Amino acid sequence: MLQQIKRVVLLFAGAVSLTHSCWAGVSIPDWVRQAASQPIPKYEPDTNAVVLLAQTDFTVTAPGEYLEHCRHVVRILRHEGRSESDLGVYLDQKEKLVSVHAWTIDAAGREYELKDKDFPESGAYNYDLYSDIRFRRAAAPAADPGSVIAFEYEVKRRAWLNELHWFYQDDIPVRQADLTLQLPPGWEYKASFTVANALQPVKNGDNRWVWTVRDVPAIEHETMMPPFLALSGRMEIAYFGPGDAQAKSGSWNALGSWYAGLTAGRRNATAELSDRARQLTAGKTTFDERLKALTAFLQSEVRYVEIRIGIGGWQPHAAGDIFHARYGDCKDKATLLSSMLREVGIKSSYVLIDTHRGVVHPALPSAYFNHAILAIELPGEVKADAYQSVVTSQTGQRYLIFDPTDEYTPVGELRSQLQNTYALLVTDSGGELILTPLLSPDTNLLTRTGHFTLGSDGTLGGDVLEDSTGDQASAERWDLISNTQQQRSQELEHRLGRSLQAFTIQSSDVQHLDQIQQDLIYKFKFTTQQYGQIRGPLMLVRPRVLGEKSAYVEQERKPRRYPIELRRTSRETDTYEIEIPQDYKVDDVPDPVNIDVGFASYQSKVEVDGSKIRYWRQYVVRDLSVNADHIADWRKLQGVIGSDEASAVVLKRTP
Repeated sequence: MLQQIKRVVLLFAGAVSLTHSCWAGVSIPDWVRQAASQPIPKYEPDTNAVVLLAQTDFTVTAPGEYLEHCRHVVRILRHEGRSESDLGVYLDQKEKLVSVHAWTIDAAGREYELKDKDFPESGAYNYDLYSDIRFRRAAAPAADPGSVIAFEYEVKRRAWLNELHWFYQDDIPVRQADLTLQLPPGWEYKASFTVANALQPVKNGDNRWVWTVRDVPAIEHETMMPPFLALSGRMEIAYFGPGDAQAKSGSWNALGSWYAGLTAGRRNATAELSDRARQLTAGKTTFDERLKALTAFLQSEVRYVEIRIGIGGWQPHAAGDIFHARYGDCKDKATLLSSMLREVGIKSSYVLIDTHRGVVHPALPSAYFNHAILAIELPGEVKADAYQSVVTSQTGQRYLIFDPTDEYTPVGELRSQLQNTYALLVTDSGGELILTPLLSPDTNLLTRTGHFTLGSDGTLGGDVLEDSTGDQASAERWDLISNTQQQRSQELEHRLGRSLQAFTIQSSDVQHLDQIQQDLIYKFKFTTQQYGQIRGPLMLVRPRVLGEKSAYVEQERKPRRYPIELRRTSRETDTYEIEIPQDYKVDDVPDPVNIDVGFASYQSKVEVDGSKIRYWRQYVVRDLSVNADHIADWRKLQGVIGSDEASAVVLKRTP
């Protein structure tokens, strides 16, 4: 993973609780009292807290060096707002914490204080083998409704780029947020905003500017909403020294040039690497054959291991070192694959991306990425439809977008997490913002077929075959390979338990688990008692035996504000045949269903063929996001699916 430039936040977990804090002799600063004394508007009853003041001061002292001073004051309104007491400051390599302080004024007027020694240091993440990022954390005392918590710190920062980030929106309302920028004499800045109307600063001294926003609404939780950082109000600042004609930030092209320089020479091949690339592609004459041989090697033979130290959070290791060690992080794996491809005549370029769709914003040039993948140049003779994950750059060059870190997605495909989102293509001439492809539903198929026999006592038994491709298969492979056999059995039980009661799994089998170029096949057999509900001479049988496709639709008391994020585009088809008992006949079947709302469609039908009931349905998802103004269509679709999934065939006992 790339070292994502962090913003200082109030952490929501992992703080150290201090039970010995005392209110005697506490000195509350005037700015805290002033913020605490201001009246607050009437908010919705479920508002947990409100930010009274969020002040950030950036004082740039040299290229890549600045002083960050922050003040944050919040009033807790409800018990659920206690998480606002979790405080933290992150520190990167060679960064120095100058001071940190916190205060609490509770509802009864008692005062508490936390000083530097009350903020112990801890590691930042548990998924890195090693990282030089660390945190100073603490929990403010008396975090109860009515309390005001203030937090202040100052850090000497070091950055690899001359850019600053300001997030002025939170999941609670913000009464006032200020950003101050102080630049050395003769320096300039460029600001970019997510909002359509750019915020205008006030000049407050020599080369000093202040931006202020007031009464910023909360980003309230909604089910299936986009990532928080994709919604938050945000400003990016790039700053430049006098005569800095080769600015390294402020535009996508400049950022691309910076990263191209940072990775220069890293893809140079060693003799050992070159020999291996040629061995893997020996006898393979086509572009596709060579490509698949090398991508398969990266996916299966080079382990993912993340070590973040200083510039190593951005700069990959040398390709020869990665090849020799057989491990690396995302940018390392992209570097090694690019080097091996070049040895067999295939060109490629880095792509910087964020795994949270929407975080990279076209109007905000910045290095706010957390992942590196590869854009592989397609030769002119390769047909346009040969691969799914293809984009065309402004120059007309076609690129195949591929993630070497993803072990279970074959080349030519792209997992949904990385689809239809902006990313930076890094070329020799600079950088270009691209929109990654949205794959069609037919690239992600799930076909489930079941054959069952129904007993006169309502017992149902039979076998099921699930055939999945694309992102459906990749996600399933990830779960199956990472689990033990016992965990796989438990997961299958959990899956069947969502549709059935009192069932017994008789057998299960997975085919092509390690062969990612082939469909994933999952077979299992089971029996379940009382599946048919006997009501006198009648028996009610649900023809949709397995699989829930309807999503929970929350009854929101407010109009929907944000899009609904869907998991993936897909085409899912179920076909179930149920052999009914000889002493019953079909008396009634549900009506066919057919609904199409543009972003998705759903069809189902029940047919009777002699003593067999045949149920068929198909659910097609065409988009990854549904706009908030289509919430009525979403509700309607889910209602239709839910009703169909619960519908029953009526059997009647024959005389």
